[in-house]
Amino acid sequence: MKKKILIFFTLAFCLFTLSACGKSDINLSNLLIEERQNLFVANDDLYSVSFSTGNRESDYNLDGVVNEMVPFGVICLSRNDNEPLANDTYTYVVKINDNSYTGFLQKGNDNSYCADLEVNTTGDETINVQISFTGYTFNQNLTNVSKEFQVDAETAIKVAEKELKENINNLTSDKNIKLEVVMKIVKDYSSELKNYYWYVGIVATNGETLGILISTSTGEIIAKKV
Repeated sequence: MKKKILIFFTLAFCLFTLSACGKSDINLSNLLIEERQNLFVANDDLYSVSFSTGNRESDYNLDGVVNEMVPFGVICLSRNDNEPLANDTYTYVVKINDNSYTGFLQKGNDNSYCADLEVNTTGDETINVQISFTGYTFNQNLTNVSKEFQVDAETAIKVAEKELKENINNLTSDKNIKLEVVMKIVKDYSSELKNYYWYVGIVATNGETLGILISTSTGEIIAKKV
């Protein structure tokens, strides 16, 4: 009788904790090796500028371990029609309150020119960007559009955890496989609305990937890659 009672309570404990006796829930927030929290934007008649800031791993290595995190910001210039920028020399001056950062933009993987800055933001700073190239100067104060998001980063990553739980458990059923997570803010260029989304990407040490796109307005899942 005592043995039956012990088995009953052991099974009940396993069902309640879902830990030592089965697959445990994985907290994706603890696996973030890149997280962008703030997005500042501005545009004129021809060009748009984005400045996204956050923290990322200082020396990226796909090992499933979150090492030292450092602040960073990415400034990008693109055309409003999303056509490729002309090959040119693009110099920038980014003023964040009383601090200035200068340099050259480099051609990105898409139709933009970008540069990395070793700086993060709280979201309340006054930011001005001046970008000069042949025959043109972009000079605007940026607006923090991420302050208007109805769904914050913490909520979005919980949505990703819930939606991708089965896929994550399948990946990590092999205890030798570890995960790393990136979280970005992406813009939809396909419509006039210019919607923004949270992107949560999961990379396993065996090379497999998962990804999900979540509306910053409603928390709706827009797309999923499994």
